[in-house]
Amino acid sequence: MLHICCIRAGDKFSPAYVSNLFDMVRRNLADGFEGEFVCFTDQKDVFEKGITVRPLPADLPGWWSKLALFRDDLFPVGDRVIFFDLDTLITGRLDELAAYDGPFAILRDFYCASGMQSAVMLWAAGEQTEIWESYTEAGWPTSDPYGDQAWIERHACKGKMRFLQTLFPDLFVSYKMIKSAPDKASVVVFHGDPRPHEVTTGWVPQVWKVGGMTRSDLDVVCNTAKERLAANVRSAMARDLEWFDIAPEHDGHVCIVGGGPSLKDCLGELKWRKDNGQKVVALNGSARFLQENGIVPDAVVIADARPENVGFLTGITAYLASQCHPILFDASLKTILWHVNTEGMVEVLKSERDRPVHLIGGGSTVGMNAIVLMFAAGYRKIHLYGFDSSYREDSHHAYGQMLNDGDRVIDALYRDTHFKTTSWMAQQVNEFQDLVPGLVSDGCIITVAGSGLLPTVAADMVDNMPPSPAEQRANAVLSRVNGAYKPKGVEVGVFAGDMSRALLRMNPDLHLTMVDSWEGDGAAYTGDSGDFHAGLPLTAQEDYYRLAAERTEFAKARRAIIRKRSVDAARDIPDGSLDFVFIDADHSYSGCVADIAAWTPKLKPGGLLSGHDYDNPDFEKFGVKRAVDELGLETELGDNLTWFIRLPTT
Repeated sequence: MLHICCIRAGDKFSPAYVSNLFDMVRRNLADGFEGEFVCFTDQKDVFEKGITVRPLPADLPGWWSKLALFRDDLFPVGDRVIFFDLDTLITGRLDELAAYDGPFAILRDFYCASGMQSAVMLWAAGEQTEIWESYTEAGWPTSDPYGDQAWIERHACKGKMRFLQTLFPDLFVSYKMIKSAPDKASVVVFHGDPRPHEVTTGWVPQVWKVGGMTRSDLDVVCNTAKERLAANVRSAMARDLEWFDIAPEHDGHVCIVGGGPSLKDCLGELKWRKDNGQKVVALNGSARFLQENGIVPDAVVIADARPENVGFLTGITAYLASQCHPILFDASLKTILWHVNTEGMVEVLKSERDRPVHLIGGGSTVGMNAIVLMFAAGYRKIHLYGFDSSYREDSHHAYGQMLNDGDRVIDALYRDTHFKTTSWMAQQVNEFQDLVPGLVSDGCIITVAGSGLLPTVAADMVDNMPPSPAEQRANAVLSRVNGAYKPKGVEVGVFAGDMSRALLRMNPDLHLTMVDSWEGDGAAYTGDSGDFHAGLPLTAQEDYYRLAAERTEFAKARRAIIRKRSVDAARDIPDGSLDFVFIDADHSYSGCVADIAAWTPKLKPGGLLSGHDYDNPDFEKFGVKRAVDELGLETELGDNLTWFIRLPTT
């Protein structure tokens, strides 16, 4: 049996909260649903038929009563339980939650990816009893300002729990992080202010009532907004404009400038970057602010569909999202059209054949999308300014921004610091944490200037982000050739170019020769090593060849690509000319022996013979260790299964 329950402790929430939650649950479950709706309360409430009233599970104030829900005698052992906070809105079907039969599941905190939020919880009765038992043993403390959530975080059995957002993607959203009616979510979580009864306009009052809107009603609201955006896109497509196209990776720098208060503190540094030839791309109103302060941006990026954004145009190149209002296209002097990767965009653009169609999807804000847009434009050195994602006591932006003056200000705690922010800014910080690691692993360097919530989070990310395997190998090599003047090296076995790019980025004086045959079906391999590369067809190898070339295009003056088999390529390199050789090609014993023999003479006295996959436990057929050990020379091991042999200096 399923028990859906809530708690009304004290009179903080009116009885209407119980009635409305019950009705929202009932209208979003299948008819004939087998289960009960329970309200645990210390009030003398009388509710409509269908609501079971029980006393509080423990004599505890407010949210602390939630911990007693994990008593082993509250529900029949094994029965399923779903808990909802009273101020939760149910906007869509709950069938998936009702059918869930897995371990204890709880919300991931919307503001802290490692934290828990107890507004919604699912479990089997008799599970996670240690939460209540540990609380009882501690004497029922109620002094922790973070309440029951902090206790659950510390005492839940982590190996037997799941996060609801992972189990049910898109099913849960925070009210503070959405700007309109949710188009997918079934559960909207209110935490802190405002409460549902305090929202008196828009879609919330239409849902939060007995007999309120269901998913189909909300879909009409959402689809109306989507159709307005689609109409804007079709209008933009009909114009004779330049469409944004992806560019090869290059070595240029770009500064993306938002409007956070700390932008004022960084104008000198930004001007220095501009004077040194780095591009400056402004977001929305920051373009005009920069011009007023003696910095003329190279372009402005605008994504919002509101017509008022026409005021952000200043005569410079404008990257306008196709969903922007037509009035912006009428007013822009030079426009580059780009497309936001939003729902329905593929359908609108599917008939386009003559112009480049690239959907840019960095997140929900113009800032996150601009990062991806500049990455697609070939930039791998991206510097962010005014990306505070929080307010200062005396200012919301570095300049007046009337369009955001009405945003609800919320308090966000990160570590021990409180930040004044908004729902969309907090969402931007979450998206930044999701977006940046992927860009960094793809060779991007991102710096964040200024102060505020996002720069603080970014600084922690830098401290905690491990290098990629390719970066580990590159660093292991370069740290051992440190001091060589304009070193020359060869990487044998390039594949997709990850390590080549890392080597060229880490040492701007390095000249690297990239050797790989990129032959299909294992034609260049001499033995059976179990290496999956050997089985790739020629079509796949061609793709990896092009990718390696693109990834190192930024350093084309310092790199050479030799598309030959290893031993044949070695004949093209003069003896005694290299500072290092890194061998990562044929991993069979015979192949590795042949590569070592071919490339060792190419090293200078004291040069570094090195390679990858020494004693790799995942590939028992690899012959690298045997081939290296048989040399009988002192071998040093490094990160990520690297090996190194220093040749004699004479």
